[in-house]
Amino acid sequence: MLWLLFITAAGIGALLGVALLRVVAVFAGSVALTVTAVILLSLAHWSLLNTIVCTFMLLAALQCSYLVGFISASRWTRNAVTECDVSTGRGNSA
Repeated sequence: MLWLLFITAAGIGALLGVALLRVVAVFAGSVALTVTAVILLSLAHWSLLNTIVCTFMLLAALQCSYLVGFISASRWTRNAVTECDVSTGRGNSA
């Protein structure tokens, strides 16, 4: 179950980053992940310290995968715009 939580957190973070969503969406995803992790780990009878550490690790996975998705999406968008400008003969010269 723990690996499923990490894979889900990383996947959701990457999807949020690729979709170029802003801080509000990442904040809402972080809150939902925190609530879900605390409830599931409490039901699994984890200790408080283990629950806190695992929740922070899940949030780190979400945030890091968001950054990876955001950077890759912005690079792809920037490259597509540059190729479009080159193909039309219009440059960004001042």
